[in-house]
Amino acid sequence: MINDRIQKQEGGDRSTNLQGQSIVINQGITYADAKEIALDVYRSNFLQLSQDAANLARERAEEITEKFLDKLQKENEPALASMKEPSMQAALYEAQKQYAKTGDKDLEDLLVDILVERASTPVRNIHQIVLDESLSVAPKLTPEQMDALTINFLISKTQNSTLVSLENLKKYLSTHLAPFIDGLSDESSCYEHLEYAGCASLMHMGGMMQIGEIYKEQYGGLFSKGFEQEKFESDIGELNSYTKLVTRCLHYPNLFQINAVNVEIIKKTCTTLKISEDIQSKLINLFSQTSFSPDEIKDYIIEQAPETRKLFDLWENSLISKFTLTTVGIAIAQANFRRKTGIKLNLSIWVK
Repeated sequence: MINDRIQKQEGGDRSTNLQGQSIVINQGITYADAKEIALDVYRSNFLQLSQDAANLARERAEEITEKFLDKLQKENEPALASMKEPSMQAALYEAQKQYAKTGDKDLEDLLVDILVERASTPVRNIHQIVLDESLSVAPKLTPEQMDALTINFLISKTQNSTLVSLENLKKYLSTHLAPFIDGLSDESSCYEHLEYAGCASLMHMGGMMQIGEIYKEQYGGLFSKGFEQEKFESDIGELNSYTKLVTRCLHYPNLFQINAVNVEIIKKTCTTLKISEDIQSKLINLFSQTSFSPDEIKDYIIEQAPETRKLFDLWENSLISKFTLTTVGIAIAQANFRRKTGIKLNLSIWVK
C-alpha cells in the first residue's frame, strides 16, 4: 500500500525548509505589522526625556502614527508595505519627532498628508526626495507662512479648468482662496524666512503680474463686456457661421461674447474647426478688446468676495508676489491646500 502522506526532506547548512500539508506564505504587510514597525521606529530613536515629557512625546508620536496609517489604509492600503523600507521609516521618524516636539495640530495634519503621499511614492525620484525634504522643512514654518505659499502657488502655478461660469468663479473664490487669506502677513521677515527655509526664492528686481492681469490672461472669458451682433458681423462675418465660438455674454445677456475662457482655447477651437489664421486673429482681437481691464477684474472679484480685498492689497504692497516657489515650497503649499480644503492636487504636475 502506498502512503501518500509520508513527507521527507533534507536540507544543507544554512538552508530554510518548509514542510506541511498546507503552506500559506503571506508576503504582504498588515495594518498591525505596519503600526508596530512605525512605533518601533520612534521608540528606538527618540532622545531620552524626563518621564512626564517622555510620556507626552510618546503619546504624540502614537497619535500621528495612527492618523497616518488610518489615512493611508483608506486611501492606498497596498502602500502599507512601504513601512518595511528604511527610507520610509526615516521619513516617518522625522514626522514623529517634529510633532512630538510641538504638538501643533495644524502641523500634524500637514505632516500626515505629506506622509501619505510619501508612502505612495515607492521609487526614489525627485518627487520622493522633495517629500522627504518637506517633512523637515514644514515644521520651520508658521501657519501664516504656509498659507502664503499656498496663495502664491494657486495664483502663479495653477489654472482651474472648472472656471467656465460666474457661479463657479464665486465658488472658487470662497473654497480655494478665502481659507488662506485671513492670516496673511505684510511683514517682510515672513517672506524672507521662506527663502531661508528653502521654500522660495525672492525676486530682488520686479515681481509677478498683478492678480487682475493674471486672471485676465487665464480667465478673460469670465470678464467680458460683450459686443453686439452687428459688431461681430462687421469685423468677422455672419454670426450664425460661428455658433461654436460665440455665446451670450455672461455679464450682459443682451450681448454676445467669444465662447472661450482664454486665448489658448480660442486657438485650439479654431484649429479643430479649421478656421483660417486671419479669422482666428480677428477673434482674438475682439476677445481682448471686450475684456475687463485688470482693475475692473479686481473690483468685480472684491465685489463677489470682499475678503479678497486684503489679498489684492498684499499682492500689490508686500513680498507675497515677489517670490517664486521651490519644489519643496510647492509640495508644502499643496499639502496645506489639501489640509484646509480636502481637495487633493497632483503634485507630479509640478514636481517631475
